[in-house]
Amino acid sequence: MTILLGRDPELRALGTLVDGLVDPAGTVGTVATAAVVIVGEFGLGKTALLTAAAEHAARVGVRVLRADGCREEADLPFAALGQLLASLTHLVDDLPEHLGRTVEALTHGTAAGDVRTVSLHVLQVLVHAARHAPLAVLVDDADRLDQDSLRTLLFVARRARLRDGLGIVVAGRGDVRPLPGDTALPTLALAPLDATAAAALLESLPVRPPARVRQEILDAAAGNPLAVREMAAAGTARPLEAAGRGATEFADVLGGLPPDTRRLLLHAAAAEGAPVAVIETAAGAAGPEAWAPAERAGLVVLDGPRVAFRSPLARTACYALATAADRRHAHLGLAGADREPDRSAWQRAHGTVGDDDAVGAALAAVAERAEVRGAPRAAARAWERAAECSAESAVRLARLGRALVSTYAAGDTAWMADLREAMEHAVPDATVRVRTAVLGAAAQALAGRQCAAVRVLEGVAPLVGVTDPASAVLLATFLRVVADFSGLPEHDAAATALMAHPALPSAVGPVAGSTGTSADIMWSLTTLRPDRVATAAALEEALRAGRGGPEANPNDLQNLGTLADQADDIHRAVDLLARAQTGSRHEGPSAFGAGLLAVLLVEHGRWTEASRTVALWSALADAGGLAWVAVEIASVEASLLAWRGEPAAAHEVLARARQRVDLGDNLVLDVRLRAAASIAAMVEGDRAQAYRQLRGAFTHHGEARHALLSTRLIARLAAAATGPTERADAAAVVARVRAATADRTTTWLRMLLHHADALLGSDHGAEHHFRLALTDPAGEDWPLERAQARLHYGEWLRRRRRPLEARDMLVASLETFETLGASAAADRVRAELRAAGAADHPGPETDADALAPLSPQQREIVRLAAAGLRNREIAERLHLSPRTVGSHLHHAYPKLGVSGRHQLATLLHG
Repeated sequence: MTILLGRDPELRALGTLVDGLVDPAGTVGTVATAAVVIVGEFGLGKTALLTAAAEHAARVGVRVLRADGCREEADLPFAALGQLLASLTHLVDDLPEHLGRTVEALTHGTAAGDVRTVSLHVLQVLVHAARHAPLAVLVDDADRLDQDSLRTLLFVARRARLRDGLGIVVAGRGDVRPLPGDTALPTLALAPLDATAAAALLESLPVRPPARVRQEILDAAAGNPLAVREMAAAGTARPLEAAGRGATEFADVLGGLPPDTRRLLLHAAAAEGAPVAVIETAAGAAGPEAWAPAERAGLVVLDGPRVAFRSPLARTACYALATAADRRHAHLGLAGADREPDRSAWQRAHGTVGDDDAVGAALAAVAERAEVRGAPRAAARAWERAAECSAESAVRLARLGRALVSTYAAGDTAWMADLREAMEHAVPDATVRVRTAVLGAAAQALAGRQCAAVRVLEGVAPLVGVTDPASAVLLATFLRVVADFSGLPEHDAAATALMAHPALPSAVGPVAGSTGTSADIMWSLTTLRPDRVATAAALEEALRAGRGGPEANPNDLQNLGTLADQADDIHRAVDLLARAQTGSRHEGPSAFGAGLLAVLLVEHGRWTEASRTVALWSALADAGGLAWVAVEIASVEASLLAWRGEPAAAHEVLARARQRVDLGDNLVLDVRLRAAASIAAMVEGDRAQAYRQLRGAFTHHGEARHALLSTRLIARLAAAATGPTERADAAAVVARVRAATADRTTTWLRMLLHHADALLGSDHGAEHHFRLALTDPAGEDWPLERAQARLHYGEWLRRRRRPLEARDMLVASLETFETLGASAAADRVRAELRAAGAADHPGPETDADALAPLSPQQREIVRLAAAGLRNREIAERLHLSPRTVGSHLHHAYPKLGVSGRHQLATLLHG
């Protein structure tokens, strides 16, 4: 079955025509007659559309007759009609004698007579054939038909009727009607695919080109589907290698052009966007008269100072059909004529064979300019070609190293791997080898291949004592990071051994506080985990030293954000990570913090920003081969879908994500996916599945598989537990977590522990733990967790026949879920409220807009204060301290534009 991307309107129009042949009365429609003309340049998909129409016709019982134009037969009268009617010769005996003679004459190539008579006979034959079964006539390359056949088919097209069961589709080349006399016929003018459809086509191909050239291919193909396929198959957008069918298609046309015109076209094909004046100077031919033959042949369009090929395949043909000497001469001529330094340098490079230090230097300058403007892909391409032009090995290796750094900045893991392989055994300097290895390991880690990343780092581990201090610290700490990603014991052992190297303590001192490297922050990240208290102290020290100030570099901000996350300081973590993402123009380094930022935005209640981060990085991860990032981002996407009431869609996202990496050496991703799957299962009411997913984040003995991520799931584990066996098992897990973090707790961890204890402990102590889980005002930084705790407390209160108190908890929970857009959880709260005797919508409709600036807890406190309750009464009802209630009211008044509580009732109720 033919699948066409980006052609839905055209497919619908053709489908309507074919369906109308079967059921004319049932056609509602996009076509007024039974004929359609398709026009478009070579490669835009005219033939594919006809094939799709033929397949649809076969499915609905419509017979298809096809004819294709052919240059070699364009001078043979009625040649295409003979091809078309060949399959109807079995009907000759049923036809009137004069029609039978016409069919036999056409199919034998002996037809004679005037075109009008033949046209009338052909129409009658087709109408007769359609009485046996509906008939679709599909004609391709109509611009190459012999003129007698073309006039006959247009005669038929203008008279075809759906009620006769006869339809006709004629396709021809050009962006305007190529067919004489067809102005009455509906026309589908094919435009190039839009960027989204072209990218989807490229991704759908069985053999995809390297990530580094995908955008070049999409740019060069300009939305032409055949050009996308040809260039993808060649693995390059370079016109010589990607010529393919274009060279064959345009060879005759190009061969018939004057020499000056062919020379202009070669220079235009090689020019890469240079203006017409540069092309004409380089080609030694100028003026409209030199371009005119190419314009008449439909190859180019001149638009002021620019020239554009009507088809990207025409460009590849113009270049590929020239000799190697002519191509080189064109490039060098363009280099001399073009004053734009980047274009000129690249033209010199295209015209250079072998080493050329001058060209290498020019390209190095191109690369440096690309770095300045934040274009790492362009910089990497220029550095790599500059290295190829370098005669001295030291210069070549230095430029390859710069290319490697740029590919890391671009987030292209496959390109990074290729460059590192080229450098691996040729770099004598220990520091360069270590830095190269760290970048290579980063590429493997971002691709989700942690075992490969560890092997790369272990390969240079013996150099830790002879490299510079910053490189030694980066090597050791990044090995610890990768070991944390993988979760494999052997990786942990390797990281522990390297961190204990005697050279490291003396290396840490020189890099502490250095603004030129993040090695010291990396050291804190990896040596203080999982001690949240010590991590928080290190974070404070770094921030006091100005490392997170307005001038901080994105790498420092990202590492500080990760440090804040390890300290459970979600407010700072989100701020620092978001600033890092905003300030970084490089996709590689920022990729390590993208997923974490998205996860924390969800927990922090900033779901719109989380969704934007997911959309941005899903595309970037796919383009750069960043499988690790893609899976982490997918876990966030699935979580949001589940919370928003779409668990089936969440499961589909998770199923695709699991196929992208080996979870056996990606513990962090395994835990992320389990957390998201548990949310979807809970929304579906499948607590057993949710428990299985969450329990997998802990060992058989109940220890956290990941010291940070697993411990954050204990409240959800407790909520999913059903029955005495699971509850006892979950309680044992919680006890293990408490023991492991006894002297290193934080606000978030204490909230989670109390929440879990309230769900799993005895009734006697449950309320105490619920109140402790909800007391600390800092808990508002985790609105999702707080809303769940309030929901569970409200459920607990209702089941203890305390409906009034239950409603207060449930209303506050509902407001948060509704604010976030967590429709599935909100529905559950509403059900609990109905069971507690509340109305379907417990929140007062009249005050919704007035209280919009406030947090959910502030809104509830303001409502109670407006009802006349004093601070102590509000505190008792909401299980807060009177001081906390007073603080919330103090901050709420200026947001509401009032000066005191005496104005609240008027504000809310008028």
